[in-house]
Amino acid sequence: MGELISNGSKNGNGTDGISYQNGDILGFDNIDAFSKAVEALGFTLDFSSVIELNTDFTESSDKYLLCNVKEYGADDLNNLLFLTEKKAYIYSKDRLRPQAIQAFEDVLAKPFGKSTVLCFLTLNKVLDNHKLKLEAMVQKIRALEDKFDMTEYRNMGLEFDRLSDRLEEFYDLLIRLQERSYRQMDTQYISFDYRVLLAESVSLQRRCRRRLNTLKELRQDYEMRATDDLNKKIVNLNDIVKKLTALTVIFMIPTVISSHFGMNFHWMPELSHAWVYPTVIAIQVILVIAGIIIFRKMKWL
Repeated sequence: MGELISNGSKNGNGTDGISYQNGDILGFDNIDAFSKAVEALGFTLDFSSVIELNTDFTESSDKYLLCNVKEYGADDLNNLLFLTEKKAYIYSKDRLRPQAIQAFEDVLAKPFGKSTVLCFLTLNKVLDNHKLKLEAMVQKIRALEDKFDMTEYRNMGLEFDRLSDRLEEFYDLLIRLQERSYRQMDTQYISFDYRVLLAESVSLQRRCRRRLNTLKELRQDYEMRATDDLNKKIVNLNDIVKKLTALTVIFMIPTVISSHFGMNFHWMPELSHAWVYPTVIAIQVILVIAGIIIFRKMKWL
């Protein structure tokens, strides 16, 4: 089977925009070129609206299978497959490796073999990209372990939710293909490869859920630490309030006694006795010492 790899090339029918070609398997990195190639087969479809879908999408008939496989993230482009019995076209910004196609040379010669192989390689590429996304998110979790940030936590929670939804849609698509729900796909040709792909998809879903649980545990730990710090501050504040209260009470009684002698009344007989002043001083000292002892026993000082 002949192989041609080029950018912006032109095939025998005059279709521009082929990024690579392997026999009847054609890859495009331009949606207009992809549309023209499909129209040359006698089909007219609105691919520009399909690639804007934020979900996996399939449309089948007796003559063709249209499959949209969404990459993760709002900015990642879709992979669009148009599969017939003899032709297999793909629109994608990531070019499949020719060596990967050639590895299924025996399958390519079978009915719908090209569609089966191209779809498998596309799904495998998308799953690898999902793995890379998850690994990048795991690195962010590790950064949060060192320094927790609530805003980053919320953003990562949304990312994990989107990735989890994407993996579930991806798994559902694999199940439909594995059940041979479409005429243009015959997964029994490479049933082992599809089973491995399905197992990897399940494993990735589980890893995603575990990492999401780890992320939630990080928030719980952060909230517990924040609560402990707040409790410590409250305890310290209570200690300060207790000490201030104790000091206020200790010095309140001497202050009352002192204010008594600061009053200006004509008849204050205690002012005429010499022993009154030292007695008042002694009483004040005794009251202060008694207050200190009492509040220490109450552990307020």
